[in-house]
Amino acid sequence: MMDRSRYVAPSTFERRFYQGAQRIVETWNRRYWLTTVHYENPMPKPPYILAPTHRSNIDTLLVGSITRDPMTYMAKSGVFSHPVLAKLLRLLGGFPVDRDGTDRDAVEIAQAALLAGSSLVVFPEGTRRRGAMVEDLEEGAAYLALKAMVPIVPVGIAGSERAMPVGATFVYPAPIAIEVGPALMPLSARSSSLVGSRVRRSEITRLTLQLMAELNRLRAQAEHERGRLRSTL
Repeated sequence: MMDRSRYVAPSTFERRFYQGAQRIVETWNRRYWLTTVHYENPMPKPPYILAPTHRSNIDTLLVGSITRDPMTYMAKSGVFSHPVLAKLLRLLGGFPVDRDGTDRDAVEIAQAALLAGSSLVVFPEGTRRRGAMVEDLEEGAAYLALKAMVPIVPVGIAGSERAMPVGATFVYPAPIAIEVGPALMPLSARSSSLVGSRVRRSEITRLTLQLMAELNRLRAQAEHERGRLRSTL
């Protein structure tokens, strides 16, 4: 579906494959991890950027419980070294990004996907983190939102780090709660009709800080809900 230089819209087969995989993942999440999802506002129409907190490798699977909209994913380039896994990831909307530096190809693919109407998953922490606080966000989500003039949907996830901690090989049946916040609309998207115009550094910083505050709030609420779920088991 994608290569390193361009975005290609998914074929009918790829869309159906994604839909089937999403239903399987959603069922697994609900039955094995008792995943609950609470929406503070209705989800926006595509395209948008979904920006979840990141504490575990299973966070990508949990996106399947948040929305049935086909999503495009950034994934670290190393996981594409295995041919079979690379093919599966591409079928599911994934494309590689080099976390060791600025990967302009990945940014261009992400921007092209958004402009073509495909929503994008970006973990704004950049990599899996430990601890309750969300801090030191990467600016990629804000930059792409401003460049393509699409909203960011912040998502707080609680419990995934217990279901599959960093360094773990297996997944465990731990309850997971997800809190989906209101979409954050870039100021330039409200005030300008020019897609792809130059993005101001001040706007990137402002939107990144706003996203960080929302992710901390949503993750705290998700932790509270997870505690309630555990008390009922």
